Amino acid sequence: MPHLLFALYPAFGHALPILPVVAELTRRGNRVTAATGADFVDRARSAGADTATYVTSLSTSAPPDHLTPDELAQRSLLYLEEILAISPVLEAACPNPPDAVVYDTTLWAPSRVLAAKWGCPSIQLVPTFASNEHFSITDKLGELSTPLDPAHPALVRFGELLGEYATGHGIAAEDIGSVLGGANELTIVSIAKRFQVFSETFGDDHVFVGPCLDEVADDWQPPQDGLPVALVSLGTTVNERPELFRQCANAFAGTGWHVVMTIGGRVDPADLGVLPENVEVHRWIPHGAVLRHASVFVCQGGMGSVQESLYHGVPMVVIPHHPEQRANADRIDELGLGRILDRETVSADLIRAAVTEVAADNEIHVRTRKMRDHSQASGGAVLAADEICARASQLTTQAGGS
Repeated sequence: MPHLLFALYPAFGHALPILPVVAELTRRGNRVTAATGADFVDRARSAGADTATYVTSLSTSAPPDHLTPDELAQRSLLYLEEILAISPVLEAACPNPPDAVVYDTTLWAPSRVLAAKWGCPSIQLVPTFASNEHFSITDKLGELSTPLDPAHPALVRFGELLGEYATGHGIAAEDIGSVLGGANELTIVSIAKRFQVFSETFGDDHVFVGPCLDEVADDWQPPQDGLPVALVSLGTTVNERPELFRQCANAFAGTGWHVVMTIGGRVDPADLGVLPENVEVHRWIPHGAVLRHASVFVCQGGMGSVQESLYHGVPMVVIPHHPEQRANADRIDELGLGRILDRETVSADLIRAAVTEVAADNEIHVRTRKMRDHSQASGGAVLAADEICARASQLTTQAGGS
């Protein structure tokens, strides 16, 4: 059985789609070593992995609302410095080279370079839109955020640092481009293929396995009064806004809805004030337990929330915050899977009107049910594990035969 090194990015939207894959691999008897931040070590161990912990300032918080080009360029360089800094932990975790390096897409640079150094395959895990020559999520996000000048000193240093890191790990200068570009790499994408932009242009090197979700006990039950259920969550990156939670709660005051609201750990429930009787608040509850009974999901549009909602066939009202969420919202709007609200102008009245409209729109429900069926048939963690084992075993056999 192969030894697989997993490099996990320490953020919920990135780690949660990967951990069910780790659990499936270890269930089959594979040895998995997972390197991640301290907040996710226990989760990785619960999935059956050996663990290595790296210390990082990489944050699960959303970036500031407004960045100057200089600030964004400096943040890009800081990000590269942070992901390269985990390299010694990855190397120490594998005194003998692993059979494959399986990594979250945000940790691409050290993962690809070390895989090349060790002579083993790298397998990329993408929890959001995949990119190819027809669609680039990087370009899409660039359209939605501050434009950058490639000649900015921080970006020039970005390129220099990449080259220095690669050559310092034995990568020949003429091979740096192919190694850093992920040549001949398998990419596993944990979104439904039909949600992917230009999905028909992706080849066999991209496998769309759909949402990789943990089994959730159905321990939440809707009230006996038969009211339709709306789930409200702002995810894990923009959930520090009590005013938006209050708007969502007030939107349903005196209505025929039962509302389940998850607020995370950054807002004190007391800051929400007196809530309507038909609103229940949790710091956290498994969303799947509620989505099984929900008619609408009011969310910020993070890809994890979006894919979970589609997996359960629940249309959305999306209030996007940062560029990645706006990109997801654009796709939801394009596919007719919900309604989008501007966070700058959102109000309780607009939220209530959007929820009412979505709940009554039969065409939206037909489209979300079709996407649900497609998502649930995509393969999930089982298919992802199949692909990882096949790639690792194939290349290990080839190496042994040579």
